[in-house]
Amino acid sequence: MSKYRIGIDTGGTFTDLIRFDMNTGEITSLKVPSTPGKPLEAFVGALKQSEVPLDSVDGLVHGTTVATNALIQRNGAKVGFICTAGYEDTAYIQRVNRQFLYDLTWDKPVPLLQSRRNCIGVAERVNAKGEIVTALEDSEIERIVKHVEISNYESLAICLLFSYLNITHEKLLASKLREKFPKIPISVSHEIAPIWREYERSSTTIADAFIKPLIRDYVTSLKDGLSETGFAHPWSMMKSNGGLMNADAAALQPIHLAMSGPAGGAVASQRISSLLGLENLVTIDVGGTSADVGMILESQISYTTEYEIEWGIPAAIPLIDIKTVGAGGGSIASVNSGGFLQVGPKSAGAVPGPICYGQGGKNITLTDANLILGRLNPDYFLAGKLKLDTSLIDTEIQKMSKILGMSSLELSLAIVEIANENMANAIRMVSIERGHDPRNFALLAFGGAGPLHGCAIARKLGIPTVVIPPFPGGFCALGLLMGDLRVDKVWTQSFRSDRVTPSEVVARFDLIAEAASSELQQQGFSGEPTYEYSINMRYLGQNYEMEVVVPSLRSTNSESANEQLNRAYESFNRKHIAMYEYSMNEAVIEMISFKVAAIGLIQHPKLATISETGKQVTETRSVHFAAIGTVPCVVIRRQSMPINVTLDGPMIIEEDGSTTLVEPGAKVTRNEYDILTLEVPK
Repeated sequence: MSKYRIGIDTGGTFTDLIRFDMNTGEITSLKVPSTPGKPLEAFVGALKQSEVPLDSVDGLVHGTTVATNALIQRNGAKVGFICTAGYEDTAYIQRVNRQFLYDLTWDKPVPLLQSRRNCIGVAERVNAKGEIVTALEDSEIERIVKHVEISNYESLAICLLFSYLNITHEKLLASKLREKFPKIPISVSHEIAPIWREYERSSTTIADAFIKPLIRDYVTSLKDGLSETGFAHPWSMMKSNGGLMNADAAALQPIHLAMSGPAGGAVASQRISSLLGLENLVTIDVGGTSADVGMILESQISYTTEYEIEWGIPAAIPLIDIKTVGAGGGSIASVNSGGFLQVGPKSAGAVPGPICYGQGGKNITLTDANLILGRLNPDYFLAGKLKLDTSLIDTEIQKMSKILGMSSLELSLAIVEIANENMANAIRMVSIERGHDPRNFALLAFGGAGPLHGCAIARKLGIPTVVIPPFPGGFCALGLLMGDLRVDKVWTQSFRSDRVTPSEVVARFDLIAEAASSELQQQGFSGEPTYEYSINMRYLGQNYEMEVVVPSLRSTNSESANEQLNRAYESFNRKHIAMYEYSMNEAVIEMISFKVAAIGLIQHPKLATISETGKQVTETRSVHFAAIGTVPCVVIRRQSMPINVTLDGPMIIEEDGSTTLVEPGAKVTRNEYDILTLEVPK
């Protein structure tokens, strides 16, 4: 009997399911509308519609935006923030920098705390060397316990000064509180983010506590729902770093789910990069609500620890470097106070959705505009499961057209053009602003709406090649099945290159690697993990550091520790040149923090080769383009396209979960792995 692995990605508008047959290698996809108010319905509904025998499921991986949405919408718990006495205002003081330097009306972002009253100071102190200056007395712990007893906190966040150097006080306080209040979730900074910079550590711990009850209940509801369907196997969730963690562990450290869904797309993009031999890719995932942009550099995923819940409220977690903008199929078009057309960032979402869905939507969206232009098939949206009605759009499009003095077609083109520009700007943020010329990259476009806009976005940026992967509508769900179990551990330990010995650095990495490996084993991995290492470095006197991937700085490595460390210094100098165009080779280098990723490799789906069907399913539909007006356009089903044959645009390629638009002058080729490559004219 076949064994299956299932990936389910729940987005703001649609829930995608990918089914991988581990015996035959066959991959099938399914897309259903999300149910934001009751996410369990879409999750279990997709699993039932997949018709997979539950006793044949070998593994299930889930990616979700629940944590992301809760942080953005401030839909979290009432948090009690426990910190060193005198530092109760840390979350409110934040940083002295401003988002808008000359805007006198600008206010600081409000922290994820309901009130300043929820900040509780503890009489204890550890200094910058990790030495205990003021001991934490039992009487002080009892005072905190009594305060929590009379408060109605839904979760607690503990972040004591310099606890990343000495965890004694945090560990003692957390232990007593967990003993007294077993039902209250508690987030502790040395467990969540043992890093320097007090504000970043505090903000991350508070964010974890803010969403912990919600994610705990979410995971419990999914477990109960799966159990009711007869599913009794362990299942995993994808973390923001592209690794997997079992569902129970996810409920304990929910902040690591902040970018859970989009991370799957990045993981799958790396596999496409390797398969095609394209070392440098810009990726764009356009869904119903937003567009997520990332990069594959030299065949490697870009990582960062600079995630911001909103400007000025950081969460210092290891995650794939993805930028999100409010541009998706459900992005609402409106006329702003200045009389100009605006598209997004507000979205119609899954409910009520675009007007053409017929679910009560009243606002013109990007999907409505594409339908008017003839770029979507009203009878084949979601493989025909959702019929689109153009007539419902007429009244609203005419109202807006009259306000702007444009025809319906001109307005629809303008909506699409603005959305394309918003997406192109997001790519500029991760490429040009970081010194990368997008013209030297290929664009990998996926998501339900990504292939529809990929050609236009590439044209704006001078990108010569657009790649459309298999199952673009469910590509993030496919990426969930390509992830490995992964634990990232970061620990702050300030070393200077003129004082530290190589053995001290190696010893630090050994300790972190052992902790990461132990946590990986707790999640059920029994094999030998692989490791990745990096150090955050800076020149002495600099204020901010850069993460440098380094060779295996471990005692188990045969290369001498001194040679390993010198290679790490050389890597930092090269990266500093790439970023700032200079280096100071003789300067002292500070090593601020050390990071180890322990990775447990698991079986991944491989894209199977395909054969031609021998029968092309084509038709013709009138489609409107800015350059040539309304013209008859060939429409072809993806599965019936010939292999390794170049076809000329304009053309529309339809499939179950997405639509690809090949603009006039562009060419498209389908290879044996069902990957489409579009050549975009300059």
